[in-house]
Amino acid sequence: MKETLLRSLRFSRRMLSHLMRLRFRSAARELLAALRRLALALRARSGARRMRAELADKIAGRRVIVFPPTIDWHLPLYQRPQQLARAYSEKENTLVLYLSANSAHDSVNVTEKISDTLYLVNAALVHELRSLLRGAAQTVVSLSWTVNRRFAELLRPDALIYEYIDELEIFDGYGEAMLRDHLALLRRADLTVCTAKGLFEKALPFARRAIYSPNAGDYAFFSSAALAPPAPEAADTAAQYRFTLGYYGALASWFDYELIAAASDKRPDWLFLLVGMDYDGSLTSSGLLRRRNVLWIPPQPYARLPSFLRLFDLALIPFVLNEVTRSTSPVKLFEYMAAEKPILCSELPECLLYRSVATYSGAADFLTKAEALLARGDDPALKAALRAEALENTWQVRTDEILDALEKTKCARERLPCPFPRGR
Repeated sequence: MKETLLRSLRFSRRMLSHLMRLRFRSAARELLAALRRLALALRARSGARRMRAELADKIAGRRVIVFPPTIDWHLPLYQRPQQLARAYSEKENTLVLYLSANSAHDSVNVTEKISDTLYLVNAALVHELRSLLRGAAQTVVSLSWTVNRRFAELLRPDALIYEYIDELEIFDGYGEAMLRDHLALLRRADLTVCTAKGLFEKALPFARRAIYSPNAGDYAFFSSAALAPPAPEAADTAAQYRFTLGYYGALASWFDYELIAAASDKRPDWLFLLVGMDYDGSLTSSGLLRRRNVLWIPPQPYARLPSFLRLFDLALIPFVLNEVTRSTSPVKLFEYMAAEKPILCSELPECLLYRSVATYSGAADFLTKAEALLARGDDPALKAALRAEALENTWQVRTDEILDALEKTKCARERLPCPFPRGR
């Protein structure tokens, strides 16, 4: 019966592909994606026995940290969930299971091995996973999307971490249900991890225990940017200009296009290199790309970011200030630090916390600060300050802080002596 259903699904996909060539393309794409997920789920069900064979011995006696599905692991740009998962997997006696819904970039049938201590698991197998986790020394669920609240009920972990990573308004599906789930998670979670001080202050009245834990950077990866091959898409253009001022990441309504437009008009001998997705069409509609000294490169795989970062003489985070950005901890800030690139940001609260980072207020101040930083060139003192703060803000440091706070919470609940912090 299963094979018959799979054959029907394959036939349906062929028919829908034909429809896409004729008409109803948007609806056909949605149906194709749904059929793909259903086919993967069917194969996953049939592979439950294989999953037990692959994971049972690895789970037994270990701390297991489970990430419910948020973003696909193979999304080209690594974000906080992937970075945390990898860093946790490097801890002693720890296994990380990253559940994937196979939304767009993953095709996990049953499991996919990333390393000996990090596995992707098809999220459709969550019910089978629950029985496997009984063999773990400790089970921890770490979630950051309120809709995943149900995974805490399904898996019944020993500890629940709720990652409060952004203002809720930016998430798809924002509304009363999300607010209810958010409050329920604050009250239920053993530890709420807040990535910005503004979020921490909002969580404190409701959370059982909350800590401030901003984003971080992969120091080993980005500190080698100077050795990366220059990105050919931009290197020749950059060579034609006196300086290259660069940014990578999403290009959206929170990016200050007006500021960059004004600066590019005032400094025609500077190249403004922007690498990333036109997230909401705001880049195209801004008119910024009509300027000769603005170069846009579409989003690049994470592995290639150092090749672009190498070209930056000055690394930028030019965000407008609003309710969302005031609670934003930019991951790129710590990656820029690791590469020892001078950094100039708008006055985001999270950027004001670091002595190696320069901030500006308005277009005139931007130009003044940019000129001063570019004049410093390879200033050893600035590089040393950037390197020191990069090393203080790695994903290894963050995960140590989170696990120590979780352990302290457990000790307090059980009224046990608990040294803090503790090396891992």
